[in-house]
Parts: sequence; C-alpha cells; structure tokens
Amino acid sequence: MNIVILSRNTKLYSTRRLVEAAKEKGHNVRVIDHSQCDLL
Repeated sequence: MNIVILSRNTKLYSTRRLVEAAKEKGHNVRVIDHSQCDLL
C-alpha cells in the first residue's frame, strides 16, 4: 500500500514512528509538508 503522511517536519517523533511502523508492515511511505500543498 502507498501511504502519504502530512506533517510539517519529518524529524518529529510521531512522524518517524508512523513511517517506521508502516515500513515494518511493508508499505511505501512518503512524508509531505502540508503547508507546501495547495487544495484545488
């Protein structure tokens, strides 16, 4: 499964744990800074 995590900082503990847990389960993970995104 492809997972995108919206987070301001990839170094935050909670973000790191989410990425780690997803990768342990075999998922592909990307972290995107939601402040850099536009809603259309």
